[in-house]
Amino acid sequence: MYYSFVIFLFPIFAHAGDIDNCNRIYDPNQKHFCMAMATLNVGACEKINNLELRSTCIFKVRDGQRAANGFRPMK
Repeated sequence: MYYSFVIFLFPIFAHAGDIDNCNRIYDPNQKHFCMAMATLNVGACEKINNLELRSTCIFKVRDGQRAANGFRPMK
């Protein structure tokens, strides 16, 4: 039973180092960009004030989500 609990929480701990590094960034736009890349969450991209960085963030997060889900475009 203990092993199943550890296996269940392993993905959460895998991102803990990335998110901790993002929290050390002082620039809010770069911090939200880092959080979006670490969690693959578009919601963090929406908090970015710089429109160019926001659009880059959204495209990268969507590409990361598609890669994580095994999305392949139809030919």
